Amino acid sequence: MKKVKVEDAVGLVLAHDITEIVPGKKKDAVFRRGRVIKKGDVGKLLDMGKGHVFVSDGKEREVHEDEAGMRIAAAALDAHMELVPAKEGRINLRSRIDGLLSVNRARLRALNRVEHVVFTTLPDKYPVRAGDVVAATRIIPLYIAEDLLQKAEAAARERPVRVLPFARMKAGLVVTGTEVATGRIIDASPRVEKKLEAYGLTMVGKRVVRDNVGLIRDAVFELFRLGAEIVITTSGLSVDPDDLTKEGIEATGAQIISYGAPVFPGAMFLVARLRGRYILGAPACVYYAANTMLDIVLPRILAGLPVTAASVRALAAGGLCPHCGECHFPNCYFGRG
Repeated sequence: MKKVKVEDAVGLVLAHDITEIVPGKKKDAVFRRGRVIKKGDVGKLLDMGKGHVFVSDGKEREVHEDEAGMRIAAAALDAHMELVPAKEGRINLRSRIDGLLSVNRARLRALNRVEHVVFTTLPDKYPVRAGDVVAATRIIPLYIAEDLLQKAEAAARERPVRVLPFARMKAGLVVTGTEVATGRIIDASPRVEKKLEAYGLTMVGKRVVRDNVGLIRDAVFELFRLGAEIVITTSGLSVDPDDLTKEGIEATGAQIISYGAPVFPGAMFLVARLRGRYILGAPACVYYAANTMLDIVLPRILAGLPVTAASVRALAAGGLCPHCGECHFPNCYFGRG
């Protein structure tokens, strides 16, 4: 590969893509690598501010950016991702499934320490849909030495990024509140049911019970007997004397993993386990807030990640929803701590 003036490049083979940028309209390669430069191309290249180009004699001893990017991306692929063909040296990795992105920051840093290599991803614990681009890579120069490329491939094979598939789970819902059970106010839980179904959960049943420890306990037991793999309770988790949901969950013999979270909305959230199955206590905010602690925890459980007291505390950075005028969740920092 050598650098020549565009006027002297006629008849030679272009060694790289040349991109045209029209602000607000387009950004795309107008001359592709491998093109034999014609006399009519010279004026266009000069108009684009290209006084020189790199040309090739076809005997490069290093690896071109397109091939290098493809090799690095291919090494990083897991079973749930696919490659998007190279464009201007950049390779995208796309999810083939609905799932949760898992990013190993130490491995990602190791890959980016390889000279001339960049590899970037969506945030860790980001829920993705089939077809979403989850990562991208390229080399910075046009060509890279084979030994450096092999070093990058080895780092990429350590899987710095994975897509964890969402499990299809059966769920039960316990709505607590004497005012709801007696019909004094309208049951607003269909909103919560709709959210759970949107996450792929199959509802096995719903129980509406008064604020009574025994009734709450028995409702949880009944839903598990009906085949629920996870039970969600709503309301009754504040410090009010009539709120007994926490006590009802404790009465099942469940282990309370976490009660209270550094997340708004959802500070009174409860996480418990009963014989390996989760019970999630969702506070009343799930009835009116678009996204809450429930939307942070539930995808992690569906992806098979454990929810611990430490992982709940780690949500403090990014746990404050700013209540934007137009919600774009999950395309924001909420829950990305």
